[in-house]
Amino acid sequence: MSARDAGATVLVLEKSPRALRGGNSRVSGQIVFWPDNVVQAEAYFRAMAGPYMDRISDEMVHAWAVEMHANRAWLESLGMQVEYVQSTEYPEFAGSECVKVLLHGKGPYGEARLWDEVIEPAFDRYGIPVHYDTRATHLIRKNDEVCGVDALCAGERIHFSATRSVILASGGFQNDQSMVRNNLSDMPCCYPLGTPYNTGDGIRMAMQVGADLWHMNNIAGPYLGFKAPDIPVCARLGAPKAHSYLYVGSDATRFVSESPNFLVKDGRQWSSIKHGKILRNGRYVQYPCPTPMFIVFDEAVRKAGGLCSRAAGFRFGWDVIQGDPYNWSEDNAREVEEGWIARADSIPELATRIALEPGALVRTVDRYNASCENGQDEEWHRPVETLKPLAGPPFYAMPLFPSMLNTQGGPVRNARAQILSTEGSPIPRLYSAGELGSIYSYRYQAGGNLGECFAFGRIAGSNAAAEVAFPD
Repeated sequence: MSARDAGATVLVLEKSPRALRGGNSRVSGQIVFWPDNVVQAEAYFRAMAGPYMDRISDEMVHAWAVEMHANRAWLESLGMQVEYVQSTEYPEFAGSECVKVLLHGKGPYGEARLWDEVIEPAFDRYGIPVHYDTRATHLIRKNDEVCGVDALCAGERIHFSATRSVILASGGFQNDQSMVRNNLSDMPCCYPLGTPYNTGDGIRMAMQVGADLWHMNNIAGPYLGFKAPDIPVCARLGAPKAHSYLYVGSDATRFVSESPNFLVKDGRQWSSIKHGKILRNGRYVQYPCPTPMFIVFDEAVRKAGGLCSRAAGFRFGWDVIQGDPYNWSEDNAREVEEGWIARADSIPELATRIALEPGALVRTVDRYNASCENGQDEEWHRPVETLKPLAGPPFYAMPLFPSMLNTQGGPVRNARAQILSTEGSPIPRLYSAGELGSIYSYRYQAGGNLGECFAFGRIAGSNAAAEVAFPD
């Protein structure tokens, strides 16, 4: 839109079909991080990045803070009806008092309202055409300048020539399991909660023309979820409405406190899992996912409410917004019938059904039940109010899978949104925006990716439009 405002002709190529359009921008929580003070925003960003500030220049941080601050006025100019939600992920960090999180209109997170009612109508008003079901595969260069892209549409190869420049905003690699294994530590798999069309295309295209990469090991996640073999995305696990459950790994032992995702502190609700980071030994580390892993529970949990997807209360995510392929039942009965959830009349039988050592699972459940009886979880310090014993039979187990909203890594960009080569110089006429090479190197603030999409989208658009047009 900024490029269009600057007088450039704009064409958008989207990999997905029109019915599944919008990428992560449409299926996210639809919240936008808006720092109300630029200086404090810079301090908060540096605190989130911690020691992972390599190559993130002061100029880059300042550009991010200024444009993130400009997001509110820009979105309101497009028709956003601003409501505030409380979601400061790191209130203890310097600069955190600047954090405001914006939601479009009254109502819960998600539901695609911002995309459907503000962003997509703006595309129509600006007269920006979108070619759907069109996958960009290669950047075209002439005399070292990027001058277009090759793409595939319905099996046909099409060449698109650029008049001024190309902007890559193609998302991350969350649905390319080879890239997951090669870039994420201790992750033999991790499945998307967002669009399945993000398979690292933009990263490979940028690498083909010599781009450097950064932040490839940082993700918005992991979270625990369930992945059916025939559905391309995960269904996110909610906090069970009854507390008689525990998580176990392949050795049948617990690996984390199974406390709900949100805790109340000083009368306010704070997330204890901060986009996949949890506090251990005084520092934030990646949430452990010792795959294979399982949630083990009893009849009270089974009956209390659906464990995943919309049935668990989520109003965002690909599976909820784009047709709800899981259609999770309210009592988990259909999922038991499907074989997604194993059922047994004893813990040893349940262990056998999920290929765990029966004696080990019996000892783990007995130890957990004893903690419930004693009112103290000495192993993982789970809050006492959530310590409820498995009372069954019957008993149940469901496999859990690491899942993520998005990856943050990709080609390095500078404060002008130019993509940089491995030599540190801008690749002529090539820009980027969004989670493809995001600025976030370690920790992350809710709404930060959508905010960054808008902020660096404007930077990229205005600078790309200012390029001198190629001669006819």
